Amino acid sequence: MSDLEARAEERARELVERCTARGVTVATAESCTAGMVASTIADIPGASSVLRGGAVTYVDEVKHELIGVATETLERFTAVSDVCAAEMAQGARERFKVTCAVSTTGYAGPDGGTADDPVGTVYFGLATPDGVRTDRRCFEGGRQDVRRAACCHALELLLDAIG
Repeated sequence: MSDLEARAEERARELVERCTARGVTVATAESCTAGMVASTIADIPGASSVLRGGAVTYVDEVKHELIGVATETLERFTAVSDVCAAEMAQGARERFKVTCAVSTTGYAGPDGGTADDPVGTVYFGLATPDGVRTDRRCFEGGRQDVRRAACCHALELLLDAIG
């Protein structure tokens, strides 16, 4: 197990414990992590009382149809943007009827990326009862490294939101 995998497992364990103690439920909307965040949470015993669901929204049509990302958002800002990440998280929160939802969308590589958002760039959305916020990170390494780092960061965002 890599250091990132171990860290993600530790964060997921802490998340399940905190959510259980506080009666908080979570969901995910994942593009570049393709279900890794939800899967990491589900690996922890007791996750069924916390994790209500997750959507792998790898392509634009699914982002729109399944979790309600506006077509205009995808056309104007692209799927790899803070606007899309925010709409993904809010859509997951509403559709899964949870306290908090997190989203991931980015360029894991080796292809993709732009001058402003190179390979390794991941946008995160976090929807809570207090609103929606986004975060942008650039991770180093190969495709799996980017995906694992994004998974770990998504779990940390959920932990921060729960307190």
